[in-house]
Amino acid sequence: MTLASLPMYWRAENAALWRAFWSVVQDCGRDEGLSLPDLTPPEDLPSDWYTHWLSPDLALSMTCGLPFRSRLHDKVQYIGTLDFRLGGPAGHYHSQIITRPGLMDAPRRLAYNSADSQSGWAAAQKLPDFASLTEFVATGGHAASLAAVAEGRADIACLDGATWRLLQAFDPKAAQVTQRGTTRPTPALPLIAAKGTDPTPLRSALSRATDEFQTDTPDHMGGSMTFCVLDPQTYLAEPIPAPPR
Repeated sequence: MTLASLPMYWRAENAALWRAFWSVVQDCGRDEGLSLPDLTPPEDLPSDWYTHWLSPDLALSMTCGLPFRSRLHDKVQYIGTLDFRLGGPAGHYHSQIITRPGLMDAPRRLAYNSADSQSGWAAAQKLPDFASLTEFVATGGHAASLAAVAEGRADIACLDGATWRLLQAFDPKAAQVTQRGTTRPTPALPLIAAKGTDPTPLRSALSRATDEFQTDTPDHMGGSMTFCVLDPQTYLAEPIPAPPR
């Protein structure tokens, strides 16, 4: 049984859109001789997503740049990268920096989704105020980091730029924080398959599918998608930060 997921930007509000996009991928895949399974929603994945990402039956999934370079790159096949038109080089993204409204002093408390997150933790290392941070609040997700800042339990957070679009569309707390610029662009979330997978037909299917898929609400998926293939070394060249102290 093969497995497929696109979990990183999936929400209850946009699940139908992701399924519709995947249906186009499946159709394009058939033209390439592929039989791709239906998507497994995030709630049905193992609690440890690495178990899913490292499955020998993985047809396709989306991971994060930091897990890819720190634990996965030599154990999976890199397929490509979805670009959500956030600006910057093709296949790159950034984090939206948010702060607590009315914050006058240097931030002290950083909310971050997880220590293996490129957008929530690794990107924060380059914040101008990073040296002033004295407390690190692990939240488990970008929406929870937004809530921590909006509710005054943290002063600052870095949220994946595509996720920020989703939060602006679906989470009223997005209007309760102050935007404070963006982090530098880094390689966006890589698409991976089981090691030994031939990437060529998948790349062709994904390239066609992103061209053919249509929706009136692209920001409800993170943005209008294009597909590109990066040199994996662009991921591996990024530093691996130490976990929060």
